[in-house]
Amino acid sequence: MLAPVSTVTEAVASALAGAGLVDVGEDDALIPQIRDALPEVGICGHGAGADIVHDAALAARAGAGLICQDAGAAASAGQRGIKPERILLQTAPDDVREASRSGWAALVDLDQGTLEQGTESLARAEAVAAVCGWAGAKVIRTRHVAEIRRSLDMTESILGLRRPAWTLRGLA
Repeated sequence: MLAPVSTVTEAVASALAGAGLVDVGEDDALIPQIRDALPEVGICGHGAGADIVHDAALAARAGAGLICQDAGAAASAGQRGIKPERILLQTAPDDVREASRSGWAALVDLDQGTLEQGTESLARAEAVAAVCGWAGAKVIRTRHVAEIRRSLDMTESILGLRRPAWTLRGLA
């Protein structure tokens, strides 16, 4: 899971809630601070110190992962020497299965224009995350880390990819 953050405190809170990646946007000054506080968490940003970037030339030079906006850009990045396992194809929820079938790791941004704030939209985000996880999305970007983490854990349990947090037998 990828959580957008603007402070180290937000990064720590997101990591505690279940995010394995944080997105600092264009604030590259946060990269070393977050790395010091959370060495086990990956960082997405625009600078050379980030683990995942948006620029193919930087990704190739630094050995970082790359977020591509379309399959053509992902294929082009592969031709630049970036290994496919380091490429994330950003896709809409409707296109996750197609991206996965094409061999790309899919990134879905739940906060990008599709969902509004509020209880109803949070429930919608949880449902969309579960379906995207079922369809093969490798990374979900969201500001609702704890809630979406719970939905993805449930989906992985149903798929048999992880043990359930708890089991109940003999429901009556």
